[in-house]
Amino acid sequence: MNEDELLARLRAADPALVGVTPAPDVDRLLEAVMTTTRVPAPTSGTRRPRRPLLLATAAAVALTTAGAFAWQATRSPASSPSAAPLVLRVQAADGTAKCAAPSVAMLRANTTAFEGAVTSVTGQLVTFRVEHWYRGEDGRTVTVNHIENLEGVSFRTGESYLVVARHGRIDACGGTVWAEPTMRDLYRQAFRDQ
Repeated sequence: MNEDELLARLRAADPALVGVTPAPDVDRLLEAVMTTTRVPAPTSGTRRPRRPLLLATAAAVALTTAGAFAWQATRSPASSPSAAPLVLRVQAADGTAKCAAPSVAMLRANTTAFEGAVTSVTGQLVTFRVEHWYRGEDGRTVTVNHIENLEGVSFRTGESYLVVARHGRIDACGGTVWAEPTMRDLYRQAFRDQ
């Protein structure tokens, strides 16, 4: 059998050939369509609008986001701008005492330790923006009062200082100094387990 014979057999077996298939009854089909009043139900392939689902999803995302912001706001009240700053007071030193160099043991005896940049100096008040807490509070602002009693330290706006205090009081010889690498290392040693 060659290709031409095979093609002839296939054509003879094809029921869709024009000569074999009867012509459609167009008049009957048209009449059926025109007289039908029933709307067919959607088939499984028809898509329904998803607007309610999208609206519900958007509402859930909005509520979750709002809840996360509310939780964060209540979680860290000390870092909020409305939190009152920590206020420390410098204790007056005995005029005859000489200050010893700060040591790890002397720094560890304090309940508050931080590094902060001076944001303002007004009279006897110095305000710090805390850059790093070593021990104690968790706020962003600290005010130190009675700085005239602090020996050997003059505060300048924009400069960073290391400050220690015990129960809200800064000892005149207690290790409050300008922040330089050697003193930062000493503070890290004193408060590394904190």
